[in-house]
Amino acid sequence: MSTLEFYVNGSLVKPVLDAYLHQNGRFSALADQLKIADSWLFNPPDKISMEQYFQLLLSASELVNDSHLGIKVGQYSGLASFDVLGKALENTQKNKATLAKALQQMMLLERLVHRLGDSRVEMEGNHVRVIWRARFQQHKASRLVSESILAGIVHLAQTLADRLIPILDVTFVHHQPTVYSESIYQQAFGAQCRFSQKYNSLLLAADVLAWPLKQSQQTMQTTRNAIEQAQEETTVERVVNQLKSSLVSAPKLSQIAAILGLNERSLQRKLKTEGYSYQQLLAQVRMQQACDYLQYSNLNILNISQLLGFKEQSSFNHFFMQEMGVSPLNYKHRNNKHRNNK
Repeated sequence: MSTLEFYVNGSLVKPVLDAYLHQNGRFSALADQLKIADSWLFNPPDKISMEQYFQLLLSASELVNDSHLGIKVGQYSGLASFDVLGKALENTQKNKATLAKALQQMMLLERLVHRLGDSRVEMEGNHVRVIWRARFQQHKASRLVSESILAGIVHLAQTLADRLIPILDVTFVHHQPTVYSESIYQQAFGAQCRFSQKYNSLLLAADVLAWPLKQSQQTMQTTRNAIEQAQEETTVERVVNQLKSSLVSAPKLSQIAAILGLNERSLQRKLKTEGYSYQQLLAQVRMQQACDYLQYSNLNILNISQLLGFKEQSSFNHFFMQEMGVSPLNYKHRNNKHRNNK
């Protein structure tokens, strides 16, 4: 069958554009490459052919010279990018469900959003492997698609749970890219990525699927609504949300202040009024992610320290010991033993 016989929802165009523009890509250049009007990119039809979507990914990747653009597309995927599926996930989120329920909804409804492939779940002892099968694995765009889908699943899960999702293992059917950055894959998935494998998949601890979803009154929002929500959030919530997505770069107070449109002193005053300091929030976010990585991932201590923004593993060891009264390695061994005995 031809890729022209299948479609994807036009809403999937936006994450591609977001990733492309973030890499300093130009609208006009992309439109010219695809031989379409600029307006098509701004306002794509409700459905586009799969081949058009593939060419959009390939052209965007080529124009910004970024072979990892697929991963970044997945990281820009939000509930609004998935139309009916996004609405179903939003309802799941409102109904006090778990990640397992959200995953079930995704597998039931993904065909209403695209025919790029399909998902299934397999149990492996105390672990769950989420497998995604690409429909056109031999297509030139397949690597970008597969990486965007898996990165999108991780990003959506983290958005729904409002928590880091520790991944034990990531596999891809395609070969390792010629231009390859291990750090980009590690930052996106927080796990070792293996190529030339039997299937595209994510492996995670079954316990993680029992995590509750963050309650939300309105998750899918227009830009205006998102701005209004940001204004309603406390300063602490806004800082924590920024830290959760940027720990690997060890963000400074001044950087977070600039992102939030504040100067450093104003941010310090606002946090103090709410009873916190920047260092307290940084430590809080680091501790939650450290414990999740140690308990639910296969990463070694060095990799975890890097993902949390520590320049030296010894600094992370000292930080963790101060906060928890036990070394990261002992914490990891203790919790792994507890999970294995369940």
